Amino acid sequence: MTRRFAALPCLFGCVFVLPAAAQEGPPRSLERTLARALPCTVRVHGAGGFQGVPAYGTGVLVDERGYVLTAWSVALRTDSLRVVDHRGRSYGAVVWKADPGLGAALLKLEAEGSEGFSALRLGDSGRLRPGEPLVSLSNPFGFLYGDERPAVLRGVFSGVLRPRRSGYRVLRLPERLDHVLIHDIPNNPGTQGGPLLTLRGELVGIQGRLAESRATNTLVNYALPSSLLREFLREGLAAPRAQSLAPAQGAAERRRPPAVGAVLQRAYLIRPPLAYVERVVPGSPAERAGLRPDDLVVRLGERTIYDCRDYDEALASAPRGRPLPLLVKRGDAVLALELEVPAEEER
Repeated sequence: MTRRFAALPCLFGCVFVLPAAAQEGPPRSLERTLARALPCTVRVHGAGGFQGVPAYGTGVLVDERGYVLTAWSVALRTDSLRVVDHRGRSYGAVVWKADPGLGAALLKLEAEGSEGFSALRLGDSGRLRPGEPLVSLSNPFGFLYGDERPAVLRGVFSGVLRPRRSGYRVLRLPERLDHVLIHDIPNNPGTQGGPLLTLRGELVGIQGRLAESRATNTLVNYALPSSLLREFLREGLAAPRAQSLAPAQGAAERRRPPAVGAVLQRAYLIRPPLAYVERVVPGSPAERAGLRPDDLVVRLGERTIYDCRDYDEALASAPRGRPLPLLVKRGDAVLALELEVPAEEER
């Protein structure tokens, strides 16, 4: 077999001879994989933007009738679920089957004559070997709005992790997720549910979130393996109708916190952050109470505040129309304030 070589001049007058393939673009196997996967990758838009849950994600078409496999999220609990394909066409969608314990959901596109969609079939995640190249398509940070192509991210497979047995914890770890695939493709917000592919084009999983080592506090990226998704998908595609979603646990008891004008710093990856005040709305109960940016809320009413979630829950359960004792740390000082909880939300 004849190989083509190319000469590459050096700054010092020498010449390196490299295989011509080193100068070319992506290998043909990758090009073929992307050509197949692009029409099957979709953007999922639901309800979110609260408690660190993004309102967007990614999915992959797994059946020509318009079924989309994606990662489960509370953002899917909405009547206005939308799915956008690679050409920018938007479809209504319903959650056909969901398994929060596995961390997976199957959506059904609401389209006339939902036949003929491009689709990928599940491959065998058990064939993966450490060091094997992987590729994923997704909508990181929700930057895709029209007919832009999904982001293509490359990495390698590291191995199989059994989180509950190896000293790892995973953000909102689904209770029945026995093992996950570890790789070095960034799992940024919006990538969840995106297809994880080999260079042969096998769909070996869908993107998950982040795993954190208890021992080292390092973060690693994981995916849901196809070996755990196969039975879920088989049952979902055979179901005659959409599954009725049970109300979120504790949803009936939860109340929305009243607006008091204290905006907290809420961006986080793994743990909800401390209840630091980022901004105070002028003329609000928070401003009248004397709150300032960078104050740390440590107690609200009778409840100690460890993070933003504690703050929301304490404020939601507080009596309306009454002053509420508030303890904040400002620099080295601890200040006792009084926050007036409005009977009705202030506009």
